[in-house]
Amino acid sequence: MYMKHSSPIINLFIILLVFTACNQKQELTQVNVTIQNNPQKQVVSLIGKSYGSSAVVLDTATMDAGNGSCRFETLTDAQGIYSVKFEADGRYILFSNDEPVIGITADWNNFSAYSASSPGSSSLKTLLVTFNNYLTAIDTLKSNSMRSETDSIKNIWNQAEQKKTQETQEYLLHYTDTAKTPAVALYALGILQQKQTDPAIMKPLITRLSNRFKDNEEVKKISEAYNAFLTKQMAMPAVGKTAPVFSLPDTTGQTVSLQSFRGKYILVDFWASWCAPCRKENPAVLAAFNTYKDKNFTVLGVSLDKDKAAWLNAIHKDGLTWQHVSDLKEWESMVVPLYSIEGIPFNVLLNPEGKIIAMNLRGDALEKELAAVLDNAGQE
Repeated sequence: MYMKHSSPIINLFIILLVFTACNQKQELTQVNVTIQNNPQKQVVSLIGKSYGSSAVVLDTATMDAGNGSCRFETLTDAQGIYSVKFEADGRYILFSNDEPVIGITADWNNFSAYSASSPGSSSLKTLLVTFNNYLTAIDTLKSNSMRSETDSIKNIWNQAEQKKTQETQEYLLHYTDTAKTPAVALYALGILQQKQTDPAIMKPLITRLSNRFKDNEEVKKISEAYNAFLTKQMAMPAVGKTAPVFSLPDTTGQTVSLQSFRGKYILVDFWASWCAPCRKENPAVLAAFNTYKDKNFTVLGVSLDKDKAAWLNAIHKDGLTWQHVSDLKEWESMVVPLYSIEGIPFNVLLNPEGKIIAMNLRGDALEKELAAVLDNAGQE
């Protein structure tokens, strides 16, 4: 498939990480770090965003070996998630700046037993430790399943894994609903969203979060972003929905409307002359057209071309005898946002009422779908 240069896919977790570290309201925060059995003199960094290339170093300090300590004083965003990162083997501790002074202590030889003094930080640690325990249990069940020698035993382990996964999601739901610190509740929500995307679960969860923290700007932004995402999702073409209508010029410049094909089964085929995968798929579309064109079926080719001569030449060279339209605007074509096209070839199969009955049919899948619809149902 030929993809667009960029795909505007909304990832709530990424939005979450940005919002919990980019609020414009800043307050002075003091972070006191004490480490027992520090193995070496090392640089310690205060990080504003905790993940990957988006991390921002707010301040650094040097900690002596042995029982070392350091202090940071910096402006931080209210109610965010931050981390203290250690140069030696990249260890880090996450905390919430829900109080103006945060004390972090740990023994290097028992690092996971660290403590962070604020209520939000303690809550965050509880979330992380419990979630990690769930992940460990799930990994163990997966490993047991992979080592199973019979299908019956494998099924038992698989069912146990599914149950544990469900328990994990229920825990994250509960924590999002009950965490008293909004940044921690948002963090739980972000973890949950990586696996759970069902709007029937996520929308009421975010609504409850908004009701609990009505004055929190980060929560407001998450809620607004998610509602905008749902609005976009609802507008996207899907099986069972009426296909968005459009009108575009054909090869002679005459305007052709999708609505004019009502009464027929129609494959709306999005392609382009410059798209090698599209050209490779054209013989399958041509074969389907020739097989079913006398059974109340046709094809409408919608090109994302820019060069009219190249478009016309490809139609002729590939023997595509059905009707073709294009506004010759490539990825700026009106049909791209209308059908949420992220790559081509892409197609939608419509029934005589203009409703989508299948999407993105390729090769044999196209022929099989048409056979099921047209041979079994007969002409309509």
